[in-house]
Amino acid sequence: MKTSSSRISGFSLIELMIVIFIIIIIAAFVVPAASTVLRGSQLTQGEQVLYDQLSLARQYALSKNHPVEVRFIRYADPETPGESDASGNPIIANAQYRAIQVFDTLDAIDPTTNDFVRAPIDKPAILPQSIVIDKGTLSTIISQTASGNAGPAQGTPGPKDPQMPRNVGSKYDFIYFRFMPDGSTNMGQTGIWCVTLHNINDVIAGTTPPANFYTIQIDPVSGAMKQYRPGLAPQ
Repeated sequence: MKTSSSRISGFSLIELMIVIFIIIIIAAFVVPAASTVLRGSQLTQGEQVLYDQLSLARQYALSKNHPVEVRFIRYADPETPGESDASGNPIIANAQYRAIQVFDTLDAIDPTTNDFVRAPIDKPAILPQSIVIDKGTLSTIISQTASGNAGPAQGTPGPKDPQMPRNVGSKYDFIYFRFMPDGSTNMGQTGIWCVTLHNINDVIAGTTPPANFYTIQIDPVSGAMKQYRPGLAPQ
């Protein structure tokens, strides 16, 4: 009987180099594409958070016949350069708007503030880590604040306000406006009021939005909302 032996030969050095070269070429195309998909996915999650909270606020105001306060909350992320000092203390002025929370405005008056009592309707809704609310000209609700009751206005947490998660506590501030019991808002009737979401790494040039963004515009009189995103018809 004859026995045949098979010889197993490995890859030559040249063949290995060719395989590695092909892998590098494929990675050069796949990694940026995957990054783009991830950024788009996080923006989609963020827009859903924003729209859901605004819709909740308006519907609650209509159903309960109470003004409902909407807060856009700004706090520092210790992992983001420039938002904390050398000792790790937050620099709120350099921080980003990363959360939204809605409050029922009750009929009772808080004697310590001489203002209406506010009760949170839901816990703070946190945006995905890489998504922020623009604090410049792309978000007029943020950039065009007013004093008094002609919202939007700026506020800071009081002793009875909720603590923020992620060890933020009360180290935050916020911009707020109200949906009224008829569905309207307390914002100026002639203004164009909107908020815009984008990736924190996007560079904003004046009033020109980045390539990928999400804007929601609120009619101050009716409270109706319109959504805008590149590639999609206004909704």
